[in-house]
Amino acid sequence: MIRNTDCVVADKLYQKGGFHRLVGHLRTNLAFTAVAIASVLLSGAVLFGYLSTAPTASTLRLGFFPNVTHAQAIYGVATGAYERALHQGLGIDFSVQPQAFNAGPAAIQALLSNHVDVVFVGPSPTLNGLSVAPDVLRVIAGVSSGGALFVAQPSLSLTTDADFSGRKFATPQWGNTQDIALKHYLLVRGHRTLDEGGDVDVINAANPEILTLFKLGQIDGAWVPEPWGTRLVQEANAKVILDERDLWPGRQFVTTQLVTTKRYLERHPDVITSFLRMYVNLTLQLRRATASDLRIVNDEIYNLTTSRLKEETITAAFGNFNVTYDPIAASLGTYLAWSQELGFLSRDVQPGSLYDLSLLNQVLKEKGLPPVSER
Repeated sequence: MIRNTDCVVADKLYQKGGFHRLVGHLRTNLAFTAVAIASVLLSGAVLFGYLSTAPTASTLRLGFFPNVTHAQAIYGVATGAYERALHQGLGIDFSVQPQAFNAGPAAIQALLSNHVDVVFVGPSPTLNGLSVAPDVLRVIAGVSSGGALFVAQPSLSLTTDADFSGRKFATPQWGNTQDIALKHYLLVRGHRTLDEGGDVDVINAANPEILTLFKLGQIDGAWVPEPWGTRLVQEANAKVILDERDLWPGRQFVTTQLVTTKRYLERHPDVITSFLRMYVNLTLQLRRATASDLRIVNDEIYNLTTSRLKEETITAAFGNFNVTYDPIAASLGTYLAWSQELGFLSRDVQPGSLYDLSLLNQVLKEKGLPPVSER
């Protein structure tokens, strides 16, 4: 039985960001302990969210990151496109309440605890949410593919597996998508991290801090999402060791996906359908993004972060990923296998009914576009 105090503790952790700080500082060899702790905390948060009063039917609470790989969210919020589509589709005044996040675990916890209705988030946080709240999350569309670079100091040679020994690399957060990718990349080359008795140091820092550390020569390299890979190249003379797309079949893998809850999807299919109609339109538009489109995205990133990307930076960053509505479900299975191999997730975690692309495929059919697969 979940006590009220459990719900209060989980909710306070959400508000203060304590959950991701707690989990983020646990060692990899305590990953199962972290999942157990998260399960206790989130069980209260999930129940609290499910029992709390839902927002009015005329508001969609939308979570996303101020990153270029979340372009459909940023553009749609900036232009009011989603609000107009929901008003037109539902015949009532409708508001979209945006909420920007800095980390995937915080976004997933907000979704599970009913603080947002739909989030743009990466595969690893989605899998973490699945591990602590089975059969609650639903992936309803893809967002982006690619958009992650492994870069190193310009003078550093990383041509053989032995070259990685004794090096220090950075990723944005413990257990996030880039962290999993880097650690698996190292594992394949015979290296483990220092906290597992290995010979490579992997630290976690916010993307702006990674840029600073790199400029100061305090790290040898970093595995980061766009636009930070491009910024490291342009502003710190980093050299690209690997475009992560080169690791994947057809150079396609999920970077960001659109996630809601089973409960919200069942209660508000009309909202999701109207949202997806505009979402698909924006995805098709941003695949061929004009300078004006990029300016709108950049201006909204500035509004959210008070930091504006250079025109050449956002243009180059957009060239390193694909805007898509296909969640590329097979790649999530690969991320799951990597997470399990590294000890981040239990072998018991399985995708199950995580995907529900029925409404997306309905919208695609309306537009004369081919369906996407849940496998």
